[in-house]
Amino acid sequence: MTRHFWVLVHRYAGLYMAFFLTVAGLTGCVLAFFHELDNWLNSDLYRVELSDQAMLDEFVLRDQALALEPHAYINQLMLSRESNRVFEAGLTPRTDPATGKPYELAYQNLRLDPYTGGLLGYGKDEGLWPLTRRNILRVIYSLHYSLALDEVGVWLFGIAALIWTVDCFVACYLTFPVRRKSPHPNPLPEGEGTTSRGFWSRWAIAWKIKWPASAFRLNFDLHRAGGLWTWLMLFVFAWSSVGFNLSETVYQPVMAALFDMPDLRQFPVPNLPEPRPEPRIAWREAHAFGRRLMAEQAQAAHVRVLAEEALAYQPEKGMFLYVVKSDRDLSPDHAGTAIWFDGDSGRFGGLLLPTGENLGLTLSMWLFALHMAKVWGLPFQIFVCAMGLVVAMLSVTGVYIWLKKRSAAGLKRQSRNRLPSEQ
Repeated sequence: MTRHFWVLVHRYAGLYMAFFLTVAGLTGCVLAFFHELDNWLNSDLYRVELSDQAMLDEFVLRDQALALEPHAYINQLMLSRESNRVFEAGLTPRTDPATGKPYELAYQNLRLDPYTGGLLGYGKDEGLWPLTRRNILRVIYSLHYSLALDEVGVWLFGIAALIWTVDCFVACYLTFPVRRKSPHPNPLPEGEGTTSRGFWSRWAIAWKIKWPASAFRLNFDLHRAGGLWTWLMLFVFAWSSVGFNLSETVYQPVMAALFDMPDLRQFPVPNLPEPRPEPRIAWREAHAFGRRLMAEQAQAAHVRVLAEEALAYQPEKGMFLYVVKSDRDLSPDHAGTAIWFDGDSGRFGGLLLPTGENLGLTLSMWLFALHMAKVWGLPFQIFVCAMGLVVAMLSVTGVYIWLKKRSAAGLKRQSRNRLPSEQ
């Protein structure tokens, strides 16, 4: 395949991706600070005034929440709690015995005062319109992930991410200096500047931005050099985006083939033929089971548990999931170490360590953490925000280069067509 072929691949891949990546880059700048912005915009939803009174036990709060909404299950319980953080419970509808269908709940969650258990309010899907401070971050996220087009947008963005992944390598190849077809007509004497004609010295030009320069040259250099200097992070964004949008169809099969990565949808066991909506083990008892099993598994795997994070029940597997922070997590702020155990018998089901056990899983955890700025604190959040601008810049400059070259080619054709009539 000729270089011209790969130029065409890069050109038309870029034209397909340009709009998607511009949107993803600009929205990603904001999403790098999602939690900080959400807490700022909606602090009244998440915080109450500090009190000298002790907070109620999380299992007591869960029971009070269920009493307020008897037609719902609460399948997740946060165990890591801040002193003035509102207790929030997500609601899953129970089945109406009269109809055999789930109850229609008016709300998706409810919020309780952590000190008194009093109801603070209900939460429901605000939708994407009208735009308010409650939903603006959700709108930005929806644009970033799917262009706010639901499943169709997920696929369109996923295809763009897959093309982007391949194009990372195509674009890098196109920055390499063109191989000379014949010796230089005026070779320098041996030992005089021969290194300046080597591959690396000629490739070094691609890493630089000429200044001052014409608008076209500046855009071209920004596109080429900007892509080279940030290549690794661009690839991280591209392939992790495939993981988010095309997980089942592309990402999981590729990572399983290359690194024997387990399918977390089937881990530790496949889903049951029919969900078990409620466990036989009570939630407080399940918490004790989880603590004991995690301590046993952590000791066997030489893992240091740092703090509890959450207890959840997964009806599709009939299992409890107990999540903790450990020294195997990429960041002390984000828990990813977990065990599963049967919701009826308490039998141990499986242990998930985010790093150090399976290369594919470790790589995936790094890819997703880097994409979402979940590591290295504020400096990396700022870096990811800046990378969003870089992604948008590369898209805009790429389209500019294409338009200029297309315009120049059109003028050249017109000039050729006029020549015969002028003779």
